[in-house]
Amino acid sequence: MLTRSQVVDRAETIVSDLDSFRAQHGQSEALTLVWEKYVEAETDPDMRRLGELIADSRRQAMIQHQLDDDREAMHSGRLNREQFQEMQHRFDTLRRNACVYNHMTRVFIDEYAEVVSEHEIVDWMIGASFGARQWALAVVRGAVSEIALRRALLNMPELSGVRHSTVEEDLVGIDFIAQCQGQVLTIDAKSGLYRPLSLHKRGHRHLEISVPRDAIEKLRLSDEGEKLLHEEIRQALGESGEKARPSRHLEERHKDFHEEQWHYRK
Repeated sequence: MLTRSQVVDRAETIVSDLDSFRAQHGQSEALTLVWEKYVEAETDPDMRRLGELIADSRRQAMIQHQLDDDREAMHSGRLNREQFQEMQHRFDTLRRNACVYNHMTRVFIDEYAEVVSEHEIVDWMIGASFGARQWALAVVRGAVSEIALRRALLNMPELSGVRHSTVEEDLVGIDFIAQCQGQVLTIDAKSGLYRPLSLHKRGHRHLEISVPRDAIEKLRLSDEGEKLLHEEIRQALGESGEKARPSRHLEERHKDFHEEQWHYRK
């Protein structure tokens, strides 16, 4: 594991080199040079993983932009069958690539939450992506939400075998898999404020659980946040219908949320 100084120095150096190389050689060449220097030529596995995370930011931001455009086009009704199939193939390939990156981000944040801040990670990604702020916020906050929800799930005695999803499982909307009363339970973590959702999906019980920003302190789930999530999860598990009744706390936060008009969906 790297020290705080090693993480900060390497991340800031990558961002600085990207800016310098872009001024000298253009954006495309800058990205290639940085990748070769900090990923392909790096022999330390921890430094290499950090290099991948930061150096790939621009490409990942562009992938997300393309995914958004393709999703809109595929739902527009303007594509013929051949065009739709071609775009669907590209969409699936790009989405898998983005999913792998998101998993890598989550693993990094979980490992280094004690030595770096969310603000620092977001800033490095913004710098390395040449200004893709909303993308960086969404990726980091999505990862933090998953880390927080995992802690809450692991500390619920009624659940067993809690694990993160594989990339393939994530691609169909699953973040966690667990056992509840001998039955498979899947869970999708949402960043922001949403009412808990309980439904049956692919033959098993599936929950969508919101992780409010105020449940997290310094990249970790707070004790109060854990109590809130336990209440939401248990209420969702007790519902046989679609939308579970939210707790009083979440009802109050929903009111504040709409007044403040802040919202980030994974």
